[in-house]
Amino acid sequence: MTTAWEIKQYDSIDSTSLEAKRLIGQGHGHGVVVSARTQTAGRGRLNRVWDSAADAGIWFSVILEPDVPMEQMSLYSFVAAVAVAEAVRETAGLAVQVKWPNDVLSGGRKLCGILLELVAERNQPLRIIMGIGINASQQLADFPEEVQQKATSLALETGKAIDRNLVLDAVLRWLDVYSRQLEQSGFEPVKKRWQELSCMSGKAIQIVRQGEALLYGTALGIADDGALLVQTEHGVERIIAGDVSLRAADGGYVV
Repeated sequence: MTTAWEIKQYDSIDSTSLEAKRLIGQGHGHGVVVSARTQTAGRGRLNRVWDSAADAGIWFSVILEPDVPMEQMSLYSFVAAVAVAEAVRETAGLAVQVKWPNDVLSGGRKLCGILLELVAERNQPLRIIMGIGINASQQLADFPEEVQQKATSLALETGKAIDRNLVLDAVLRWLDVYSRQLEQSGFEPVKKRWQELSCMSGKAIQIVRQGEALLYGTALGIADDGALLVQTEHGVERIIAGDVSLRAADGGYVV
Protein backbone atom coordinates (compact mmCIF):
# COMPACT_ATOMS: atom_id res chain seq x y z
CA MET A 1 0.00 0.00 0.00
CA THR A 2 1.35 3.43 -0.94
CA THR A 3 2.11 5.67 2.03
CA ALA A 4 -0.12 8.73 2.40
CA TRP A 5 2.49 11.29 3.41
CA GLU A 6 1.43 14.11 5.74
CA ILE A 7 3.78 17.06 5.22
CA LYS A 8 4.12 19.64 7.99
CA GLN A 9 5.89 22.73 6.64
CA TYR A 10 7.74 25.26 8.82
CA ASP A 11 9.48 28.51 7.93
CA SER A 12 12.12 28.14 10.64
CA ILE A 13 12.71 25.43 13.22
CA ASP A 14 15.55 24.21 15.42
CA SER A 15 15.70 20.80 13.70
CA THR A 16 13.21 18.87 11.63
CA SER A 17 14.27 15.68 13.42
CA LEU A 18 13.77 17.25 16.85
CA GLU A 19 10.31 18.39 15.77
CA ALA A 20 9.55 14.90 14.47
CA LYS A 21 10.51 13.53 17.89
CA ARG A 22 8.19 16.04 19.56
CA LEU A 23 5.37 15.02 17.22
CA ILE A 24 5.92 11.36 18.09
CA GLY A 25 5.52 12.33 21.74
CA GLN A 26 2.17 13.90 20.79
CA GLY A 27 0.97 10.70 19.16
CA HIS A 28 1.91 11.26 15.52
CA GLY A 29 3.22 8.28 13.60
CA HIS A 30 4.03 6.71 10.26
CA GLY A 31 4.11 8.94 7.20
CA VAL A 32 4.53 12.34 8.87
CA VAL A 33 7.09 14.54 7.11
CA VAL A 34 8.55 17.62 8.83
CA SER A 35 9.98 20.10 6.32
CA ALA A 36 11.51 23.53 6.96
CA ARG A 37 12.86 26.42 4.95
CA THR A 38 15.67 26.75 7.49
CA GLN A 39 16.99 24.95 10.56
CA THR A 40 18.77 26.77 13.37
CA ALA A 41 20.24 23.59 14.89
CA GLY A 42 20.54 21.15 11.99
CA ARG A 43 22.64 18.08 12.80
CA GLY A 44 24.67 15.61 10.81
CA ARG A 45 26.39 12.37 11.76
CA LEU A 46 28.51 12.33 14.93
CA ASN A 47 26.70 15.49 16.15
CA ARG A 48 28.30 17.63 13.46
CA VAL A 49 26.57 20.89 12.57
CA TRP A 50 24.60 20.76 9.32
CA ASP A 51 24.38 24.22 7.75
CA SER A 52 20.72 24.80 6.84
CA ALA A 53 20.37 28.30 5.44
CA ALA A 54 16.91 29.56 4.45
CA ASP A 55 15.70 28.20 1.09
CA ALA A 56 19.19 26.87 0.35
CA GLY A 57 18.29 23.23 0.60
CA ILE A 58 15.64 20.59 1.10
CA TRP A 59 15.61 20.03 4.85
CA PHE A 60 13.17 17.41 6.11
CA SER A 61 12.62 14.44 8.41
CA VAL A 62 10.32 11.47 7.94
CA ILE A 63 8.64 9.36 10.63
CA LEU A 64 8.40 5.67 9.77
CA GLU A 65 7.02 2.64 11.62
CA PRO A 66 8.96 -0.13 9.88
CA ASP A 67 7.47 -3.58 9.52
CA VAL A 68 10.84 -5.34 9.91
CA PRO A 69 12.68 -6.95 12.84
CA MET A 70 14.56 -4.50 15.05
CA GLU A 71 17.95 -5.75 13.85
CA GLN A 72 17.04 -4.59 10.33
CA MET A 73 16.05 -1.04 11.30
CA SER A 74 19.49 0.33 10.38
CA LEU A 75 18.98 -0.84 6.79
CA TYR A 76 16.64 2.11 6.29
CA SER A 77 19.80 4.20 6.00
CA PHE A 78 20.43 2.47 2.66
CA VAL A 79 16.76 2.81 1.71
CA ALA A 80 17.04 6.56 2.24
CA ALA A 81 20.28 6.93 0.29
CA VAL A 82 18.94 5.00 -2.71
CA ALA A 83 15.64 6.93 -2.64
CA VAL A 84 17.45 10.28 -2.66
CA ALA A 85 19.77 9.14 -5.45
CA GLU A 86 16.85 7.98 -7.60
CA ALA A 87 14.96 11.23 -6.97
CA VAL A 88 17.92 13.46 -7.87
CA ARG A 89 18.66 11.43 -10.99
CA GLU A 90 15.01 11.77 -12.02
CA THR A 91 14.45 15.46 -11.24
CA ALA A 92 17.89 16.99 -11.85
CA GLY A 93 19.36 14.57 -14.37
CA LEU A 94 22.51 14.06 -12.30
CA ALA A 95 24.32 10.73 -12.22
CA VAL A 96 24.72 10.86 -8.45
CA GLN A 97 26.34 8.04 -6.47
CA VAL A 98 26.13 6.75 -2.91
CA LYS A 99 28.90 6.29 -0.35
CA TRP A 100 28.77 4.16 2.77
CA PRO A 101 27.01 4.49 5.04
CA ASN A 102 24.53 7.11 3.85
CA ASP A 103 26.01 9.92 1.75
CA VAL A 104 24.86 10.93 -1.72
CA LEU A 105 27.59 12.42 -3.93
CA SER A 106 27.74 14.29 -7.21
CA GLY A 107 31.07 14.72 -8.93
CA GLY A 108 32.80 13.31 -5.86
CA ARG A 109 31.34 15.97 -3.56
CA LYS A 110 28.69 15.58 -0.89
CA LEU A 111 25.22 16.60 -2.04
CA CYS A 112 23.11 15.05 0.69
CA GLY A 113 23.44 13.83 4.25
CA ILE A 114 21.16 11.36 6.03
CA LEU A 115 20.77 10.74 9.75
CA LEU A 116 18.72 7.86 11.16
CA GLU A 117 17.39 7.81 14.73
CA LEU A 118 15.43 5.08 16.49
CA VAL A 119 12.67 6.28 18.83
CA ALA A 120 11.20 3.99 21.48
CA GLU A 121 8.22 5.44 23.35
CA ARG A 122 6.57 3.52 26.17
CA ASN A 123 3.71 1.33 24.92
CA GLN A 124 4.30 2.57 21.37
CA PRO A 125 5.74 0.81 18.30
CA LEU A 126 9.38 1.47 17.44
CA ARG A 127 9.73 4.36 15.04
CA ILE A 128 12.50 5.68 12.85
CA ILE A 129 13.16 9.36 12.29
CA MET A 130 14.93 9.73 8.97
CA GLY A 131 16.56 13.15 8.69
CA ILE A 132 17.57 14.21 5.18
CA GLY A 133 19.35 17.34 4.00
CA ILE A 134 19.84 17.95 0.27
CA ASN A 135 21.87 20.97 -0.78
CA ALA A 136 19.86 22.80 -3.44
CA SER A 137 20.67 26.41 -4.30
CA GLN A 138 24.04 27.08 -2.63
CA GLN A 139 26.94 28.54 -4.53
CA LEU A 140 30.46 27.62 -3.43
CA ALA A 141 30.88 30.73 -1.26
CA ASP A 142 27.70 29.86 0.64
CA PHE A 143 29.31 26.81 2.23
CA PRO A 144 31.49 27.12 5.34
CA GLU A 145 35.12 27.40 4.26
CA GLU A 146 36.08 24.08 5.85
CA VAL A 147 33.68 22.12 3.58
CA GLN A 148 33.95 24.08 0.33
CA GLN A 149 36.19 21.40 -1.22
CA LYS A 150 33.86 18.60 -0.14
CA ALA A 151 30.31 19.90 -0.63
CA THR A 152 28.14 20.69 -3.63
CA SER A 153 24.54 21.56 -4.46
CA LEU A 154 21.97 20.90 -7.15
CA ALA A 155 22.52 24.43 -8.49
CA LEU A 156 26.30 24.00 -8.68
CA GLU A 157 25.99 20.65 -10.42
CA THR A 158 23.25 21.57 -12.91
CA GLY A 159 23.83 25.29 -13.39
CA LYS A 160 20.15 25.99 -12.86
CA ALA A 161 17.49 26.31 -10.18
CA ILE A 162 15.73 23.08 -9.20
CA ASP A 163 12.19 23.00 -7.80
CA ARG A 164 12.70 21.88 -4.20
CA ASN A 165 9.14 20.64 -3.83
CA LEU A 166 9.54 18.50 -6.95
CA VAL A 167 12.64 16.88 -5.46
CA LEU A 168 10.93 16.31 -2.09
CA ASP A 169 7.93 14.68 -3.76
CA ALA A 170 10.23 12.40 -5.75
CA VAL A 171 12.24 11.39 -2.66
CA LEU A 172 9.05 10.45 -0.80
CA ARG A 173 7.78 8.44 -3.76
CA TRP A 174 11.05 6.49 -4.05
CA LEU A 175 11.24 6.13 -0.29
CA ASP A 176 7.88 4.40 -0.38
CA VAL A 177 9.05 2.10 -3.18
CA TYR A 178 12.24 0.97 -1.45
CA SER A 179 10.67 0.77 2.02
CA ARG A 180 8.08 -1.65 0.66
CA GLN A 181 10.80 -3.65 -1.10
CA LEU A 182 12.70 -4.01 2.17
CA GLU A 183 9.58 -5.07 4.07
CA GLN A 184 8.23 -7.45 1.44
CA SER A 185 11.37 -8.86 -0.22
CA GLY A 186 14.15 -8.32 2.30
CA PHE A 187 17.32 -6.31 1.88
CA GLU A 188 18.57 -7.90 -1.34
CA PRO A 189 16.77 -5.58 -3.86
CA VAL A 190 17.83 -2.46 -1.94
CA LYS A 191 21.36 -3.80 -1.49
CA LYS A 192 21.63 -4.58 -5.22
CA ARG A 193 20.56 -1.07 -6.22
CA TRP A 194 22.81 0.55 -3.60
CA GLN A 195 25.82 -1.33 -4.96
CA GLU A 196 24.91 -0.32 -8.52
CA LEU A 197 24.94 3.32 -7.37
CA SER A 198 28.03 2.99 -5.17
CA CYS A 199 31.14 5.06 -5.88
CA MET A 200 33.21 2.71 -3.72
CA SER A 201 33.35 -0.77 -5.22
CA GLY A 202 36.95 -1.77 -5.93
CA LYS A 203 38.28 1.59 -4.74
CA ALA A 204 41.08 2.20 -2.25
CA ILE A 205 39.64 3.70 0.91
CA GLN A 206 40.63 5.02 4.31
CA ILE A 207 38.40 4.51 7.34
CA VAL A 208 38.62 6.51 10.54
CA ARG A 209 37.20 4.61 13.50
CA GLN A 210 36.48 5.99 16.96
CA GLY A 211 37.94 9.33 15.97
CA GLU A 212 41.54 8.22 15.41
CA ALA A 213 42.08 4.56 14.47
CA LEU A 214 42.93 4.30 10.75
CA LEU A 215 42.23 1.35 8.49
CA TYR A 216 43.23 1.12 4.81
CA GLY A 217 41.92 -1.28 2.23
CA THR A 218 39.76 -1.85 -0.84
CA ALA A 219 35.98 -1.58 -0.66
CA LEU A 220 34.27 -4.79 -1.72
CA GLY A 221 30.61 -3.97 -1.10
CA ILE A 222 28.13 -4.33 1.73
CA ALA A 223 26.98 -7.37 3.67
CA ASP A 224 23.38 -8.44 4.27
CA ASP A 225 23.34 -6.47 7.52
CA GLY A 226 24.71 -3.30 5.90
CA ALA A 227 28.28 -3.69 7.16
CA LEU A 228 30.98 -2.43 4.79
CA LEU A 229 33.25 -5.22 3.55
CA VAL A 230 36.87 -4.16 3.14
CA GLN A 231 39.79 -6.16 1.79
CA THR A 232 42.81 -5.35 3.96
CA GLU A 233 46.29 -6.83 4.20
CA HIS A 234 44.93 -9.00 7.02
CA GLY A 235 41.90 -10.29 5.10
CA VAL A 236 38.31 -9.15 4.72
CA GLU A 237 37.08 -6.94 7.55
CA ARG A 238 33.52 -5.93 8.41
CA ILE A 239 33.07 -2.25 9.25
CA ILE A 240 29.93 -1.26 11.13
CA ALA A 241 30.89 2.34 12.00
CA GLY A 242 33.43 4.87 10.79
CA ASP A 243 34.17 7.74 8.41
CA VAL A 244 35.16 6.58 4.92
CA SER A 245 37.30 8.54 2.45
CA LEU A 246 38.21 7.55 -1.11
CA ARG A 247 41.79 7.63 -2.31
CA ALA A 248 42.40 10.45 -4.80
CA ALA A 249 44.75 10.46 -7.80
CA ASP A 250 47.35 12.43 -5.81
CA GLY A 251 47.44 9.75 -3.12
CA GLY A 252 45.39 11.71 -0.59
CA TYR A 253 41.92 10.82 0.63
CA VAL A 254 38.84 12.89 -0.13
CA VAL A 255 35.18 13.22 0.93
